[in-house]
Amino acid sequence: MEIIPVIDLKNGLAVSGKSGDRNNYFPINSIILGSSIPKDVVSIYKENGAKKVYIADLDSIMNFGNNFETINELNIFKIVDVGIKDYNDFKNVKGNFEKIILGTETLKDYELLNEKDIILSLDFKDGILLNHDLDELLSRINIETPLIILDISAVGTQNGVNIELIKNIVKKTKNPIYVGGGIKSEHDLKILNDIGVFGVLIGTTIHNGTLDLKKIIQKYGE
Repeated sequence: MEIIPVIDLKNGLAVSGKSGDRNNYFPINSIILGSSIPKDVVSIYKENGAKKVYIADLDSIMNFGNNFETINELNIFKIVDVGIKDYNDFKNVKGNFEKIILGTETLKDYELLNEKDIILSLDFKDGILLNHDLDELLSRINIETPLIILDISAVGTQNGVNIELIKNIVKKTKNPIYVGGGIKSEHDLKILNDIGVFGVLIGTTIHNGTLDLKKIIQKYGE
């Protein structure tokens, strides 16, 4: 199971917050480093064994500019959410990042599901998939395209993952599945690993010291 640390970017800095309330995200306060500069965050992640990073460009998602230049400077395999809506958005970043997120929060063009090097993010809030029908999406997506089950409501809360929701989707599809939002403890990682999740996105629990990034990568990582 891959352990993929997260960086949320806003105004050129790594930020943190809760439950997708993006107007109240502020520069990270982390015990693993004393900086909110993205390059510094990535350096610490790599020192602890991370091979990939998940990046959410909050400015781009909220249509307040973007952090593309900052993201391009990061020397690591990048999985990036910039709030893609349609092909015009997609072509602006196509080829710039290793993997591009298509999130149900913003996606409007189903044709993009046929593109290469994408990951479909199933964005849930309060247990409800945003803007789309789950079964229709699963019927359209290539079986090899990874899926992220992202519980926006749980981001930054450490309330635990929605296991029943995740199990339900695991049963519905053979796509590789990643999970983000709400990781509370190593117990969550063990459960997710046991049910066949391919990877986990982790932010808050490594910055506040609940989980040791190096140790969990050594234990669970591929």
